[in-house]
Amino acid sequence: MAAYIRLDDAVRARLRGGAHAAGCTTSSSSGSDHDASACLSELVQAFLETGAGGTAEEGPRAAPKEYGSDDEDGAAASAAATVRALLDPPAEEDAFRIRLAAAVAAAAEAEAALRAHGAAFRRALARRLRGAGYDAGVCRSRWEASGGAAAGTYEYVDVVAVAPAAARYIVDADFRAALEVARATPEYAAVVAAVPAPAVVAREEAVGRAVRVASDAARRSLRAHGLHVPPWRKTRYMLAKWLGPYKRSTSSAAGGVMSMPGGAGLDVKCRAVGFFAPPAAAPAARIK
Repeated sequence: MAAYIRLDDAVRARLRGGAHAAGCTTSSSSGSDHDASACLSELVQAFLETGAGGTAEEGPRAAPKEYGSDDEDGAAASAAATVRALLDPPAEEDAFRIRLAAAVAAAAEAEAALRAHGAAFRRALARRLRGAGYDAGVCRSRWEASGGAAAGTYEYVDVVAVAPAAARYIVDADFRAALEVARATPEYAAVVAAVPAPAVVAREEAVGRAVRVASDAARRSLRAHGLHVPPWRKTRYMLAKWLGPYKRSTSSAAGGVMSMPGGAGLDVKCRAVGFFAPPAAAPAARIK
């Protein structure tokens, strides 16, 4: 079967120019029709092989710039260092966090058999932390779809400290898994690897800053592969997991009542200050 290629005026002009440069002509005075056709065929073939970027001497156009340039490598390294500094700061910056992190590591090791059973593991972790004298609870966040982010729920452990300074700490053994993306670039893999193990223990404001940095790095990683950022990977969605509206339980039972520190059987809903609340029309669902 014959194949036909449509050439526009610019291409024909280039081919004519190439023909003159190569000593070819389609004029009947320079040779036979067969010779002219063969010359033109060779030029068309050379054009197709070198692409629309120029002559054979010029070669094909340069490939588009890929992920991994010096600027992007530097940004990824900076992101990894920032995430590490936020989620695992030096002991002198927060001595309470260091003691709490040691208690969390010991509790996680003691309850390792439950590690694959998320909800049961979190309740056991909170129970051991309460036994060690910490005000620990299991928090379940829930948010509605908003700002292009999908609705969702998430569960983690928190510890409320009163002394030496009032603060709320996020304790999450699944933090690293929550940041992972498909087909991650090596640069983003380094950002995820910067998350401390076996669990993140950090102030909620530090968690918020780390999530923003990691979400930005994840967006660059996805786009490096030509992928769109899905709704469940957007910064707003990721922040809602740990900083969105939540309910807190200090009971070890699966259906325990929700309570705030110092409360006895109080059914309450908590909201992180400065974060977005769900639409007023959406009633808060009780955890069963």
